[in-house]
Amino acid sequence: MRTFAAAALTGVLVAVLPATAALAADPKPDIAVTSAADKANYAEGETFTITVTVQNKSSVDAKRVHYTGGDSEGVDGVTYGVLSTGFDLAAGATRTVQLTGKTNHVAWQTGRGYVAFALAADNGEANDADNDTIARLPVAGAFGDLGGYVYQGESFDAEWTPQTPGIPGVKVVVSSTDGKTTYADAVTDAKGLFRLAHLPAGDVVLTFTVPAGWKILAGENGEDDHTRTQISADDSDEPRVFVPAKKVAVGSPSPSPSASASSPSTPAPSPSSSAGPGLPITGDNTMLLVGAAAVAVAVGTVLVLAVRRRRVHLQA
Repeated sequence: MRTFAAAALTGVLVAVLPATAALAADPKPDIAVTSAADKANYAEGETFTITVTVQNKSSVDAKRVHYTGGDSEGVDGVTYGVLSTGFDLAAGATRTVQLTGKTNHVAWQTGRGYVAFALAADNGEANDADNDTIARLPVAGAFGDLGGYVYQGESFDAEWTPQTPGIPGVKVVVSSTDGKTTYADAVTDAKGLFRLAHLPAGDVVLTFTVPAGWKILAGENGEDDHTRTQISADDSDEPRVFVPAKKVAVGSPSPSPSASASSPSTPAPSPSSSAGPGLPITGDNTMLLVGAAAVAVAVGTVLVLAVRRRRVHLQA
């Protein structure tokens, strides 16, 4: 039986080891990429330069590293340079390359353009989590208006229709995405409608403060009181933000314990009124408990000895 088990184990090792050796002999490069624009802000039609830092974090050389899946908005004439033809990158090496382009009118309208892409090597990629990047190109100068509704709904995906009751008195605050700048605020009317004018084009955050008895259902799962949106310098003044809110119970304030204890009309009962004479609240309680425990141990010991003595007499 032992001989059979040993033979089986040997067979498994013979089958597995070549496959393991083959995997170890064919590792993949691990390409990581980051990017940064050369300016913090651009004008419409301005040329930009994006510096791309490429790192090979693996122990194997990367063959012909090149960009793939490029995407962009608000830019024209993007030139990827050496990222188009590709280049080899040794194991553990880092290289910086550049790409260029120009912002266009769409970038001015929306407050920003962007260039996004991923990198790949001809001999594979060990980790796809960090081989893509996006470079954002802020373009200031344009302004736009924003409007929306806060309406009644039982879930974050409740639909709005012109007949859906709105929630009045909701305060809406518009701020930058980093929270450092507040641009404007408004309050919803009887239909739940709010309007904000002359906001800078770009991404902003709307924060909602509802009257008591309501809960905002914003965010991806309806768990937030804020949502992110984009301001665009177009001619449309139609409401574009729709946020539901649901009714919630309003908790009544509980009386203060100190107030009820100090009320002259309802004096607190004395602890000794029903339980007999009370002990002073000092360390004496501890000593009493220790003494009671010692007595209990002594009594238990005497009972055990008595039982043993009786058992000895009976056996005799």
